[in-house]
Amino acid sequence: MSTPEGCSKMVEIAEPTREGLAAALNARALAYESKGELDCALIEFDRAIQLEPEFSALYNNRGNLYLEKGQYDRAIENFSEALQLEPDNADATNNLGGAYFHMNDVEAAIKSYDRALNLKPDYAKAYNNRCSAYLSAGDLQRATRDCSEAIRLKPDYIEAHYNCGIARMRLGELDGAIAEFDYAIRLKPGFADAYNIRGTVFSSKGARERAIQDFDEAIRLNPDFVGAYYNRALALYAIGERDRAIADFSAVTRLKPDFAQAFNNRGSLYAEEGLIDRAIQDFDEAIRLRPDYAKALRNREIALKRKSEQEQASHNTGRLPDRP
Repeated sequence: MSTPEGCSKMVEIAEPTREGLAAALNARALAYESKGELDCALIEFDRAIQLEPEFSALYNNRGNLYLEKGQYDRAIENFSEALQLEPDNADATNNLGGAYFHMNDVEAAIKSYDRALNLKPDYAKAYNNRCSAYLSAGDLQRATRDCSEAIRLKPDYIEAHYNCGIARMRLGELDGAIAEFDYAIRLKPGFADAYNIRGTVFSSKGARERAIQDFDEAIRLNPDFVGAYYNRALALYAIGERDRAIADFSAVTRLKPDFAQAFNNRGSLYAEEGLIDRAIQDFDEAIRLRPDYAKALRNREIALKRKSEQEQASHNTGRLPDRP
């Protein structure tokens, strides 16, 4: 069978049976997916399913592809079809939970993860995924239990350590959170998200210089990391580095022009520097982006009043003309 038009060259398939050909197409689809050629992978999954429509693994794999493409409704359809064919498929059940989670249906996601764990009690990935869902729901105790169980089953599970760090951070267990992020970073030194969030924990502990080191590393690893620039700006402001904080808030507004808080915060710094017109421009933009932004509305009111007072003072102290 020939390679689909526009797709990279793969090994030609010459399997004599329908089942063999479907398996080979599935393997080629997975290869395309690993290379990021998602549309090419989809063509191959479709061909494989046409040949073997009763093979549940094909629907599960195509569902994962739709997840990666962000087409969550289609992902759910495929995982559901896989489960119609194979009700005890723990992987498809777990993946179905992931699709619901991406659609912000946390309750349905948790139910799917529950079923996956009933089918496969040692399923570390399902524990970690359910942890993420409990974090989203604000159930921190259950989230902590699930990520801890995932780590017990798989001690070097990077994502589970990261999730445990988030849970402990939200519970106020800051040292425990740092320990989890430390472990995740040891396992994955290029983990920019872990550096960024560990930096926020150091900031919460008042260790702002240490936090800035983590934000620096997160930005080095990901130069377009909006959250790290924003968090570093807050830390820099806290230690009195206004100019550097303004530069970071400017980076945020460049990378994410709809980030109202960054405009408001930069406006506040401009106001502290006496640059009232620039401050007002930033408060105006923050309010344009979020018309009900109470802080920005209040800040603009204060800035406009201050500008008016300055103009009045300048007028009052102006030199009177000489009398003729």
